[in-house]
Amino acid sequence: EFRRVLFRSKGWHTGAVLPGMLPSEKLDVAIAIDTSGSITNEMVCDFLGEVKGMLEMFDSYEVDIWCFDTSVWNHQKFASDTGEDITTYEMDGGGGTDFMVNWQFMREQGLEPKQLIMFTDGEPWGEWGEPNYCDTLFVIHSNPKKVSPFGITTHYEDHQAK
Repeated sequence: EFRRVLFRSKGWHTGAVLPGMLPSEKLDVAIAIDTSGSITNEMVCDFLGEVKGMLEMFDSYEVDIWCFDTSVWNHQKFASDTGEDITTYEMDGGGGTDFMVNWQFMREQGLEPKQLIMFTDGEPWGEWGEPNYCDTLFVIHSNPKKVSPFGITTHYEDHQAK
């Protein structure tokens, strides 16, 4: 079970292009957070801290966020104009790791994001997802040699202050 976590306020920078790269543009993405059994509470804190930091970089945003293991949990929408605070988001999960549930969920919900950002340790049971559904950025934590077979891969540790 995941505990509620406090967020770090920091930026996150990669060579990846996020939809709405200028602070004055609107960020419109979907975020999937791996909460399988191999994900530690420290990793969850890191993931959610990065989401908070990303949202703070934009004046305007609309974000669909959910967590997943072998199912999708707690889908919520956060927008800059609603006054909702991302720090209220609660995690669920703790089972195996099936990346495909994210694409199945998006299809069922009619979600067609400009980009899916998946925070994970990069250890799915099977397929990594659908390469042609949407642009995908995989942020892989604690697995520096793992590279996704499509989309853009970045490693969490590569972007931390030394």
